[in-house]
Amino acid sequence: MEFSLFGIFAVVLELLRPVLPLIGIVVVVDLLLLAMVVGRHRRLDISRGAKMALRVGIIAAIAAAIYFPIWTGAGLTQLASLIDIAGVVGGGLGVGIALGLLSYPPLQLMSRKNA
Repeated sequence: MEFSLFGIFAVVLELLRPVLPLIGIVVVVDLLLLAMVVGRHRRLDISRGAKMALRVGIIAAIAAAIYFPIWTGAGLTQLASLIDIAGVVGGGLGVGIALGLLSYPPLQLMSRKNA
C-alpha cells in the first residue's frame, strides 16, 4: 500500500472496525451527559471539569504515545525517522484530545462544586 492520507485512513479504519459500534454508543452517551451538564446549570462554569479533563487527556496522550508502537508489534527503539515519531506523537495527541473531551461531561457532573 502506498503511503497516502487515504491509505492511512484505511489502515486506521480496519484497526478500529471491531470497536466502531462501541465508540458510537460511547459518543451518544457522552452527548447525553453533556446535555445534562448544560441543562442542569444556568451559569456554566467549566473550569473545574475542564481542569480534570485536561489532566485525563494529558495522561491518555502520554500513555497512548508509549503504547502505540507496542500495539503494532514494534518497539520504541524502532522509531527511526522523524515521520515515525511524528505519527506516534500525533496519534497520542489525538487519543488524548478525544479522551479529554469525552471525559469532561462525567467529570463536570461528578464535581462537588455546582457550576
